[in-house]
Amino acid sequence: MQKLGVVLKNTPKEYTIEINPETVSKKLLDILTINKINRVSVGVQSLNDRILTTLGRNTNREITFRALETIKRYWKGAFSVDLINAVPGQTIKMALSDIKKINIFSPDHISLYSLTFEPDTQLYSLLESGKINALPENIDTEMQKKSINLLKTLGYKRYEISNYSNEGKESLHNLNYWKMGTYLGTGPSAASTLLSENGPVRFKNIPDTSAFFSSVPLKERMEIDLISKESFLLEHLMMGFRLIKGIDITHINNIFNIDLKRFLEPLNNKWGKVLVTGEDSIFLTEKGLSLLNPFLVDVAELIDSQSYKLTAANITWPVT
Repeated sequence: MQKLGVVLKNTPKEYTIEINPETVSKKLLDILTINKINRVSVGVQSLNDRILTTLGRNTNREITFRALETIKRYWKGAFSVDLINAVPGQTIKMALSDIKKINIFSPDHISLYSLTFEPDTQLYSLLESGKINALPENIDTEMQKKSINLLKTLGYKRYEISNYSNEGKESLHNLNYWKMGTYLGTGPSAASTLLSENGPVRFKNIPDTSAFFSSVPLKERMEIDLISKESFLLEHLMMGFRLIKGIDITHINNIFNIDLKRFLEPLNNKWGKVLVTGEDSIFLTEKGLSLLNPFLVDVAELIDSQSYKLTAANITWPVT
């Protein structure tokens, strides 16, 4: 069997590929193994046919079970599954049943997301037209709470707001995003965040596949944005507060040349009960994580009001 054509001098610690249940086969898993891929992430979303239909998935419960059985039997690397809660028509019982059934296959990692309705998507259009209804907030909240507790009971450690894993099986590439490391994206629509002589910069490739592979000059095939100091600090805090361990104070201080504890002090009056400041880190309690979005709105306003404390010359990134 031939390799995919990628030659790696050193195998990465984590080499992940995302696959959908309908594409899983022993042959595919063999190809991935031969090409040194050591982690697969399976977009399960749900094991309920009605919910899969609502989500517009090209699979069903039977196909998904067959895919998971194939992975459990033949795959020797790590594997993760994605699940989605708060789907219109979903009950708490359905959500908990999905987790229990997934656990039979012993994934190393489970990502559990709460559905959001993004503009310009089919789900958003269905919601706007009244053909589907979002779950009541109290049901959504209870579903998340019981799902989190069940995952904990099954031995999965919550290390990020939507991610759970066995010990030592956290997603390394996602941790790099959440900790704001540099990354390079290739292909249509892919994004990169890298360091330039003018500071941190984000590249985003155009989504059109034909145009991307055409003879159009490279600089015309991507959007290039220099990230402002305020936006860059906000991104670090938005990502960092998603992590259960929170934000490494020294790391942020070294990048932005600020005293992060003092910088965030104005938030204590409103958020002090859920915002924990330790010797080396600042993090949100479990209750605080459930209030992440309104908390981050206040963080953004705080950065805007204190932007005078930041200067572009003071940004040192990446920090090893």
